[in-house]
Amino acid sequence: MLKTIYRFTTGFAHLLNTQNTVMDVNGRLEQIRSAMLDTLRVLDFHTDSRTWTDIDRANDAQTLWYLRSEVMHMLCAGLGEEIARERLDEITEIFRGMVPEAQMPVIHHFHH
Repeated sequence: MLKTIYRFTTGFAHLLNTQNTVMDVNGRLEQIRSAMLDTLRVLDFHTDSRTWTDIDRANDAQTLWYLRSEVMHMLCAGLGEEIARERLDEITEIFRGMVPEAQMPVIHHFHH
């Protein structure tokens, strides 16, 4: 009996953790997607509708990660490179923990 209860409780706990993880991942994907689309909204005519569609349809972090280059290209064309880099850096940080750490830029802490 105790073995059955243990299996049930551990199985149930695993199910809850898995569901929470899926919800967390989906929430983060939506956060990334929203940040990318919100950033592009300020550009008006400087955007490619294909990229909007690709961002909207992306179903994983890796796909959104690779779409960053398209976002950067459009931001550079519409806002200039300096502002584009600032905005893309903000978006990139949302990916931390969603893509392999080796793909993330190194954070440099400068001491004055």
